Amino acid sequence: MSKGGKFSVYEGILFTTVIIVSKILYTAPTAVIRHTGTASWYTTLISCFIAIIFFLLVCMLLNRFPGKGLAKVFEAVLGKILGKTSSLFFSGYILYYAASSLREFLEMIKVYNLPNTPPSVILITFLAVSVLFAYKGIESIVRVASINCYMILLGLFIVLVMASPYYDIDYLKPYWGYGFKKSLYLGFLRSSAYEEVLTLAIIVTSLHSVKDFQKIGIISLLLSGFVISISILCYLMADQYTMGKENLSGIFQLSRIIYYNRYIQRVESVFLFIWVISSLITVSTAFYLSVRIYCESFDIADHKPILLPFALLTYVVSLQPKNISEVVDINLKFVRQYSLYLNFGVPILVLIIALIFRKKEGSGNV
Repeated sequence: MSKGGKFSVYEGILFTTVIIVSKILYTAPTAVIRHTGTASWYTTLISCFIAIIFFLLVCMLLNRFPGKGLAKVFEAVLGKILGKTSSLFFSGYILYYAASSLREFLEMIKVYNLPNTPPSVILITFLAVSVLFAYKGIESIVRVASINCYMILLGLFIVLVMASPYYDIDYLKPYWGYGFKKSLYLGFLRSSAYEEVLTLAIIVTSLHSVKDFQKIGIISLLLSGFVISISILCYLMADQYTMGKENLSGIFQLSRIIYYNRYIQRVESVFLFIWVISSLITVSTAFYLSVRIYCESFDIADHKPILLPFALLTYVVSLQPKNISEVVDINLKFVRQYSLYLNFGVPILVLIIALIFRKKEGSGNV
């Protein structure tokens, strides 16, 4: 399929940061606080550093096959049958990720903003934009993310700063939360919360070199880890962990408590803007990646005819959970806590096989 053009290191960093950081606007902070208490703000840093280690191992794999994306590397190392099967699993998982994120957005926007709007209207409108982005290709998605990255980060910064009168540093006690061992264990599991960095491994042919791939990944992981950690820290200082684990969206709740006077209060309109934009970018990226991997697996040159079938699949999967509790406790728990075994585990296993059998670009085994 068409690779959709090239983009720079700078654009790649902004794009990757947006799709990783966007989850801070959802239920992710609440989930971490529920399991680690006051230690949640540095538990996410543990996740970040573990994700960097896993990412560097994926870099080692792609360095052995310059010019090939993850799907083609799987075929080169595992053979056509196993390689295509692995790629299809990834395509299916990414579609599941897109549908789960879309359903999470639907549930939250109905709770906070559009309670009377039919779910199908929100889903179809959202998917229509995602299909349009996927039709234009990855370059268009990256450009939109690059333009909006500063506005998203600025909007988040405004909310955190304006809520500062409500912060109480004593709410961070006890500093070890429910125990450092539990924080370390959950930090390892939730390294999958930074799995979006593997987007770069799928679209590596849109970068100028594997070196750019590594640079973008590490910088965006460090930047995202910092932003997510600070956001959770501020949320904890405002609501304490006992209340923090109860709210559906911690940052949205933070924006609602802001009150300076009758003219400056409840700035959730700022939050709503960055929330919708970042959600569109994240879901559109996942939708496009699912289509792209599928096309690469079957050597389909034109991805446009299968956009509507994939959109229908995404719509159907997004409607499967019965309620928000099922979305959070099943879909999102798997995506953000246990999917590291698939997302990082499979590429690392492929790297081990490539090292054992000495497979690399240009060798006789490829």
